[in-house]
Amino acid sequence: MTFTMPHQNPVASTAVRLGPLPFCSLLLLLALLAAGCQKTFFQVDDPQLKPIQEMIETQLPKGSTTERVTTFLSVRAYELQTPEKPGTLVAIIRHIDLQTVRPVTARVTFYFDANGRLNAVEMTRTANQPIE
Repeated sequence: MTFTMPHQNPVASTAVRLGPLPFCSLLLLLALLAAGCQKTFFQVDDPQLKPIQEMIETQLPKGSTTERVTTFLSVRAYELQTPEKPGTLVAIIRHIDLQTVRPVTARVTFYFDANGRLNAVEMTRTANQPIE
């Protein structure tokens, strides 16, 4: 009498051996994607501008009114410049980098929709001017 082993599916046995690893990897990937999508409504590449970005995101979230942005800038005595386009505010924001203890200056343009609500921010680094 001959006994034969039933044929096993190699794909099925691999999945059983991996256990919860594929499921955990999928959850981690989804969590990273969700975090990346919700973090910010504008992005800067210069690491020294990150503190200014964080301050704006915290104090002036997307949807803030023109009045709120103007008040925020004037209370802190940030220089306002003449905007190039209607529906925008342009400010020069100076910040002290705590790691290098040096000033960092950015030209920040705030863009508003037709209802006067903040919908985008653009920031570029500018040369530091002496404090007057």
